[in-house]
Amino acid sequence: MLLTLLAFSCTDSGKKEITRTELKDKIAGAWIGQLVGNIYGLEYENKFVDEPGEGPFVFNKAIRKMEAVDGAFSDDDTDVEYLYLLMMEDKGVNPTYEMIRERWMYHIRDRVWLANRAALGLMHYGFTPPFTGKKEYNPHWFQIDPQLINEIWAYTAPGMPDYAAGVSDWVARVTSDDWAASPTVVYGAMYSEAFFENDIPTLVRHAKEYLPKNDRFRAIMDECLDLWQKYPDDWKASRKVIADELYVNEPDITRSIWNADLNGAMGILALLYGDGDIEKTLNIGCALGFDCDNQTATICGLLGVINGVESVPLDRAMPFEHWTKPFNDRYINVTRYDMPDASIEDIIERTVVLAEKNILERGGSVREENGEKIYTINTKARFVVPVEAGSNFEMPEITGRNLAPEAAEILALTRETDRATLDSCWITIPETYRAYTVDVIRDGVVGGPGSAFYSLGEKSNAPKRDYFGYRWDKPITTDMVSFHYGPLEEFGGWYSNMHVEYLDENGEWQAVEATVTPALPFCDEVFFQPHNAEFVFTFPKVTTTAIRVIGDDAILIHWNKYTKDVSSFISVTEVQVYEAQ
Repeated sequence: MLLTLLAFSCTDSGKKEITRTELKDKIAGAWIGQLVGNIYGLEYENKFVDEPGEGPFVFNKAIRKMEAVDGAFSDDDTDVEYLYLLMMEDKGVNPTYEMIRERWMYHIRDRVWLANRAALGLMHYGFTPPFTGKKEYNPHWFQIDPQLINEIWAYTAPGMPDYAAGVSDWVARVTSDDWAASPTVVYGAMYSEAFFENDIPTLVRHAKEYLPKNDRFRAIMDECLDLWQKYPDDWKASRKVIADELYVNEPDITRSIWNADLNGAMGILALLYGDGDIEKTLNIGCALGFDCDNQTATICGLLGVINGVESVPLDRAMPFEHWTKPFNDRYINVTRYDMPDASIEDIIERTVVLAEKNILERGGSVREENGEKIYTINTKARFVVPVEAGSNFEMPEITGRNLAPEAAEILALTRETDRATLDSCWITIPETYRAYTVDVIRDGVVGGPGSAFYSLGEKSNAPKRDYFGYRWDKPITTDMVSFHYGPLEEFGGWYSNMHVEYLDENGEWQAVEATVTPALPFCDEVFFQPHNAEFVFTFPKVTTTAIRVIGDDAILIHWNKYTKDVSSFISVTEVQVYEAQ
């Protein structure tokens, strides 16, 4: 399930010491540094792709949003970590996947994208991690998501990089798979070691040792170090090499401006060229581009750990004259359901309490001298994968013969994707996954390259009622139909409602009374839809010459700015009709 982590241990006795004052200062640096990197990076998110940006940068959007809430505002670079803080306070510092699934499904109801959104939809479908991050089910498994939401696992594990790398890999699997977890492992190890190591090249070199020798991101980190030495004063030259390799020439199936290795590498370059200065690193991180707010949040938080909270530029953390504390000591939740606003100082103190618990549970100790707590840390602590109860997710047993290949005709409203319409959309799923004719719905392939038909017709504002089914020359008897979704887009691809109909002896379509397993999503919002999901309809036997799945395509008003004048559609890979037993 996990990457084979190669344990790297510093040549010491296995013990390090830190005072509570020092610990709190560095954790404060992590939180305030992340907020600075995230909030100011948002202005330039996805702005610089083909070419890097040119500073100095103006942060009007950040100023307006902070002014509106009179403090810092939550975003997906910090709010999931805040969610995890609340979870650890309630459940303890030893997480389980079921705890994470429970909290995600309750607190996360919108404002997630890519691998995070796909994982959430799969949770509602009935899957538990790590299946929510698996390639077979999550088409965004290779995206940036895990490296931007999991730093808290590492800065509550100060001086325990073995543990931090292990837990970071484990938690990355909630949303991701394969090499896409590697940057999360690396940043986790760096955050943990940064409590005692302030040399950035050393941190980078040590962190890559937690990856297997043949890991792709490990090779990329070596390349970043080589480029930094080759072009010590020219980050643009280094950026071009990495962008060409991981974006321009990346295979289509993982080519994305949000690719985990691409953005992880941009963070490494920003760290190396930033010389340990948050302001310089922030500006280079923004200029490097792609999904820049995510890596600027991560790397500025890391520098906050290294140098303490006083290293965070005051003009960034206190841009208004009436603010006397960083971000006015206000963290305002604008993104997550039923999560309270909080004092930032309180968040920092609560994180310190969790770090103390983690130190003690991993073989460390605490003593008091002259009124000051001093922690002795077990630097050799390792992460132990928790025992899980497992999922009770079950599909109906399918024993009948699939009659779809024998049908004389495929029934569908749209038989071929209108490519001009598709090209006008805001598309996040790689082209490799797509097929362009409805013929693929009975080829036996339920996922992977070339498997998904998008029923996009010509541009139209009218809602659409889509159907997919078959006609046979001779009557068949069936009691089960299976419908497989393909990868979904942010703006559509699924039914708002659907049911099964058969053709009666009078040539009229009749609905069957079916049980659907698992239950259909309780609403048609994007955040609750599972990619690559199968829904099985079981019903009393019918004898017929035609059968179909039919329903209304979901229409998302929220996404109209990306899909103006685009017709609704369904993403489907397979429709199977089983002979009754």
